[in-house]
Amino acid sequence: MGHNANSTVTAAALSTAKRGTFTGLTIRKKGRTRGRGDAKLTYGDDRVHVCILTGFRYRALCERSLEELAEMDIVSLAANAAKRGVTGWEGKGRAKAERVLTQADFEAAANELVESLTDSKNGENTSTTDHVYDSLVVDGETVRGGRVYKCAGTDACRCRNCNPDDPKAPLPGTIYLQGLKIGETILEAAANGPAPKSKSSPKVVAKNMIRKYLPVAKYVSYSLEPGTEYRLNAGGTAAVEADEHGIRFDLAGMEAA
Repeated sequence: MGHNANSTVTAAALSTAKRGTFTGLTIRKKGRTRGRGDAKLTYGDDRVHVCILTGFRYRALCERSLEELAEMDIVSLAANAAKRGVTGWEGKGRAKAERVLTQADFEAAANELVESLTDSKNGENTSTTDHVYDSLVVDGETVRGGRVYKCAGTDACRCRNCNPDDPKAPLPGTIYLQGLKIGETILEAAANGPAPKSKSSPKVVAKNMIRKYLPVAKYVSYSLEPGTEYRLNAGGTAAVEADEHGIRFDLAGMEAA
């Protein structure tokens, strides 16, 4: 794919990113592991190129999502799902059974989403841990919405180097990146194919269907530890590589942030 084919969309993305940074991330997905012993296999661990706009406020996304959720026609969404035979799973163990989603499932899902989004909107406080992070700089560009964990150099430091017995402690040099995913392409498909669908409850299936229409559906968060398989670009370098991989961007809802 030549550069010219995607240049207009790239320019639009960079213009939209005036409050943040256009960032490209090449990473291998964690996937899902199934089976035991020698039969254990990992599915869905594609190597992908993801394009992100960083630096957006999550609170703004939640506010806009609440507005759109209030205007959503839940009745029509439920009727369409029933017509298409969309199902979820109920029960436990051998008694677990599949059934078609109902309007009640969608109403319960919408209520839980309202509660969750409201809590997120109201619970965003100023961080008190900024002293353990450095700004993330990639290709000479300071990436808004990105930061790098560092050792505090004190007795109270919680990093993994200072607390080797805690495998969950953050590793110095770990990059934390949050933003809105606007495009993705698979560079290398998972060797064992896609991850199998989980047997989610009807309410969870309904909640996922509703959520995909909301601005928060684009929000992603990555934790990139030193030594893991990833590559990060920003600004013009990221835009060029996105063109080379023929990524098409979905900028719908960017005004919500």
